[in-house]
Amino acid sequence: MMLVVWLIVGIGSLLLLAVLGYALFGQFKRLGNALTDAQSAVAPQVAALSEGIRRAQMLRMQDGSDTNRGHGRHA
Repeated sequence: MMLVVWLIVGIGSLLLLAVLGYALFGQFKRLGNALTDAQSAVAPQVAALSEGIRRAQMLRMQDGSDTNRGHGRHA
């Protein structure tokens, strides 16, 4: 009789762990999808910001032949 009780408790606990693990996997998958969506939404803004930074660097370098790269100049 005691063996039957332990079998039921053991099988029940394994089923509970399986359900909780599956739910946790689903949450991680949902989080990964949200991160992917956020990255794709922000990508155009990052490209525009880097374009502005490149333009500002080119304006500071004037003709691009300055090898000092800011040494001896004010920031």
